[in-house]
Order: sequence, then structure tokens, then C-alpha cells
Amino acid sequence: MLIVVFGLNHNTAPVDVREKLYVPETAIPDLVREFKEGDIGEAVILSTCNRTEFYFSCDDFDRSFKKFHRLLVEHFGLKTEWLDRYTYVFKNEDTYRHLFLVASGLDSMVMGEPQILGQVKDAYRLATDNSATGFLLDKVFHRTFNVAKRVRTETRIGYNPVSISSMATELAKKIFGELKEKKILVVGAGEMCEIALKNFKKEGVGEIFIANRTFRNAQALAEDIAGIPRPFDDLPNLLTLVDMVLTSTGSEKPIIDMSLVSGVMKKRKHRPLFFIDIAVPRDVEPAVNDAANVYLYDIDDLKNLSQHHLKDRLKESERAHAIVEEEVARFAAWIRQLDTNPLISRIYEKVEEMRDRELKKALQKLKDVDEETARSVDMLTRGIVNKLVHPHVALIRQNGSPTVLEIIKKVFRIEEEDEKNVDNRHKG
Repeated sequence: MLIVVFGLNHNTAPVDVREKLYVPETAIPDLVREFKEGDIGEAVILSTCNRTEFYFSCDDFDRSFKKFHRLLVEHFGLKTEWLDRYTYVFKNEDTYRHLFLVASGLDSMVMGEPQILGQVKDAYRLATDNSATGFLLDKVFHRTFNVAKRVRTETRIGYNPVSISSMATELAKKIFGELKEKKILVVGAGEMCEIALKNFKKEGVGEIFIANRTFRNAQALAEDIAGIPRPFDDLPNLLTLVDMVLTSTGSEKPIIDMSLVSGVMKKRKHRPLFFIDIAVPRDVEPAVNDAANVYLYDIDDLKNLSQHHLKDRLKESERAHAIVEEEVARFAAWIRQLDTNPLISRIYEKVEEMRDRELKKALQKLKDVDEETARSVDMLTRGIVNKLVHPHVALIRQNGSPTVLEIIKKVFRIEEEDEKNVDNRHKG
């Protein structure tokens, strides 16, 4: 079984390319189902402002990847040449090395930024909630979380953490110098906006307006930050009042276009207006930057600013990379044990099939169980199964004699089921 990652990121593609392959969270379940119908065993989709990556397992790389590639072209309406130009593909050891680096913040636009680990965890949780992962990717991602934790604990790569949102605040300071008398509009109420707002507050900005499509979310954020919530429909009026706009929503299309800005600038009597758009897909139409006295910065403009912080982190980065390489070697050795002893792999596959089947039965009986409870039960059953299986696997590794292997096969009824499957195939 192969572990593969296919994707693009801030190093291989500019923002106008990345947004074409961006996958909204609501679209992931259906897309995962499409992939699994194309010879892919397990799948996790990670899509953020800086990267979109598809992690999956398969038996035959050439056959599965060909189908996967065709699915991407059809789903996103892209040309094959376009995908080849901006993307990368890694297999096996290179895949989990890449994932370890990503989750540890070592492959981020801002090295060591803390948000990415949470985004990786969210991507994995969404995949497990949709029954898209199994034995192999479960092991890969759980090891990834442990590696990221070790990097954070044993190095100072995350010390005095810098994020895209804090870079946006720094850019605002470079634009205006002092922020104390400035009026700022934040469009969106997600985590990136929240972090940016806290940074703006520390800088003592004059007034902070918060607009969001869901007004109660703007209100909640305003209460935490001491900002002023405003309805999303009030956006044109707000743009006439403020000096700068920071935007990061989940919209799939621009929410601020040239026609809106043209009307706003007339009312402002062409007083300068600055936009910092850290959303992917972008919230502000790129043509806006062509308007007189309007200045637009997107997430890629922050990349240059982040380089100033790089020197401070290079030494810690070397230590972090050494940890990642050590963990890659350990995990590769574990994978090789699975390959050299197919019985271990078969045991894990069998118990996972059984666990998944029984879990679905239990959740159907519970009927109206909420997502959080279902997730807790899922994690509980995974933990119990792993603890029950571990002693048998350890015994195989310590004493893989024919007698021991025969006994364990009988315990897990592996030969019996395999024989049934063979008989059924012959009957078919």
C-alpha cells in the first residue's frame, strides 16, 4: 500500500493559481467520495490559504493516480498542463516527511506559524467524520501530531509566534507608521481575523469595525475585542469611513469589486484607501489595485515581509528538521515491518473493518447523536482496538515463529475469512 500526497503551495504557485484549486470545507465530503470511487483507499484533503494538498493511499500508483488526476481536471475545470506546472507529488517516505514538515510549521509562508497544526487536525477530523481514513492514514496523521508536538516542545521554532495575521498588522504599521488615529474595517469573523484584531488592539487603533455575513458572529467577536459590529450590507458605507480594510472570509468569489470601490472613492473624494486581503480565494478583485489612490496587498505580498523574521528562526529550524528526519526514519522502519510481515497489516485491516462496522451500527441505534459525541465514541473505539491489538502485534515482532503466527491467525480468524472470500470469488 502506497501513501501519496499531491498538491500545490505558496512556494510552487502564486495566489491567483492557489485559489483555483482551493476546496471549501463544505465541498470536501463529496470530493473525497469521488476520489474513493477512483481506486483510492483512504483520503484527507488539506486546503488553506497557502496550500491545497490531497493525501491518499492506493495499491497501484500509476492506475490510481491517473484516475485521480483526471478527476481533479474534471472537478475543477483545469488543464492537465496547468496542474503539472504548479503541483508536486510525493510517495511513501517523502509523503510523511512532507506532512511532518507542514504540521510543524516548517513549510509555512511564515516559518513556525502556529495555525497550520490546527488546520491539519481539522482536515484529518473532517476526513474521519466522513469515513475517509483507515488504518494507514490514521497512523500517518497521529504520528504527525506527535512529531509536531515534539518540534514545538524541543525547539523554539514557535517562540514568539508569527502568523499571517500578525504579518498583516505589521504591514499596516509600515503603511501608516502609527495606527492610533486610524479607523480599520475587518471583514470576516474567523480565526485569522480574530488574531489580526487582537494585534490591532495592541497597537491602539482608533476604531475597529467588524462586518460579517452572519451578524451575530461579528457581534461575538466585537465583544471579545471591543470592536464595533456592523451588518454586512453596510459595507459600502463602512468603506467610506475607514483608512484600511483587512479581509478574510470564506467566500468563493470576490466580495469587493471595482464597481463598489469606484463608487466609494468618489464619496471619499479620493482619500487613500488600503486593502489587505489575506483570503484564499481572494475577497478583493485584483483590478481594484488599478483604481487611483487605492492600494491592494494580498497574502503573497506578506511573504516578503515574513523574510525579515526568518533569520531568527533558522537555527531553530535546523534542530526542528533534525527531529523530523529522526521521526521519518522511525516511521519508515515501522512501515517496513508492515511490509515484511503482511499478517500485522492484515490484523489491523481486519479489526478496523470490524470496528467501523460496529461503530456505524451503534450510531444508527443512537439516532440523534450529535457530531461531538459521535467523534468521541469514534476516538474511544479506536483507542480500545489499538490497545487490544498491540500485544498480539508485539508478539509477532518479538517471536514470529510459525507456531505463534498460526495461533494469532486463529485468534483473529484470518485464514477462515480469507478462505471464505476465496470461495465466494470462485462461486461468483
